[in-house]
Amino acid sequence: MQKFSGLILSVLALALSGRVSAGEIQVMTQNQYLGTDLTPVITSPPEQINDRVIEALENVAASLPAERLGKLATIVLKRSPHALVLNEAFVYSCTNLAPDTPSDQGCGNERIKGAFIDFLATTQSRLGDAYTIKARVQNFALAGLPFFIDGYWAALSVADRDAILVRSDVAAGAHVVPVAASGCRASLDGCNYLPEPFTIPTALGDIAIERGFAAVDLIVEGAPYRVFGTHLEVRQLVPGPAGEPTRVLQRVQAAQLVQTALGFPSAPGTRVLLLGDINSDPRDGVQTLPTPIGPLPPPYALIAGSGFTDAWTLRPGAGKAKGSPVVGYSCCQAEDLSNRHSEHYERIDIIFSQTPPTKVRDARLLGVKTADKTWPPGLGLWPSDHASVAADLEF
Repeated sequence: MQKFSGLILSVLALALSGRVSAGEIQVMTQNQYLGTDLTPVITSPPEQINDRVIEALENVAASLPAERLGKLATIVLKRSPHALVLNEAFVYSCTNLAPDTPSDQGCGNERIKGAFIDFLATTQSRLGDAYTIKARVQNFALAGLPFFIDGYWAALSVADRDAILVRSDVAAGAHVVPVAASGCRASLDGCNYLPEPFTIPTALGDIAIERGFAAVDLIVEGAPYRVFGTHLEVRQLVPGPAGEPTRVLQRVQAAQLVQTALGFPSAPGTRVLLLGDINSDPRDGVQTLPTPIGPLPPPYALIAGSGFTDAWTLRPGAGKAKGSPVVGYSCCQAEDLSNRHSEHYERIDIIFSQTPPTKVRDARLLGVKTADKTWPPGLGLWPSDHASVAADLEF
């Protein structure tokens, strides 16, 4: 840990400067939303765990994931970024535990059957050949959880992934950055944070709380870019003292991400971009907390203080009331996504650039208009509890 601490401190002390040839890239980050709040499951006493699992599946089904993912794909195709980072690209799958289970029972029960969907595969299908999945990292995963519904036993498996997709016209020259060579815990094409997973005791046993990151190198208009995608831990995963450790956890994750983003070898002139849901708002301040690698501020302050520029702060009109960084809230809608008007209240989905852009031509929130909702027009569900955040960066 001392070696790791020294690396972090040296990275945070770097003063980054310099420019390379002109170029322009469009990027986007989109949290697809798992469809429910897992806190009631994680905090449930043993005698209520089955009911909480079923309620969570009912919530996911009621969130209309297939319809929402279609709306999110439409947003992507209309914006057409060169690189897209997806967070909470969940997959829910189910297996009936009795071979004679009727098709409309167990996994096929009308109350929950709409929950069983692979977000990433569905998104790829809706995008067609316009985008290619280039990198993935698996976060939280739970396999074979038995549950009982209306007289039948079934088993639930859940996995959370983040992914980086690249537009087809630049996909051929794009490749995964082998970040696992940095010594992290390899996960699919990326890394999970920390030397070991953080676990929380639950009625289901200890559950590993994982987050991770992946990266892709690509060439746009002859200029090299490296896009990191991540989803940091929430500020406080569960209420009360039991949830306090995640305030430390997300800071250490951010430090590890910065260390890798700035320290992993790249081609000369590569512009490093860091996108995703960092679960930290600029208003979180700079107050540090003690961590295993030394005192660290909240993730937003840590990343910004390590030489990264927040693209939103350079958008047209920044510094004025209409475009200043105090607006642009990207999270969160109501848990069931049924609120009539957008209720976003914090800006935690961020696009950072190591090389300060000479100009941010456009940075905006997408998926926040009533026209973006599922059917019926204007009255359905929001496509996600987060807005998609897109930016057109000029260097």
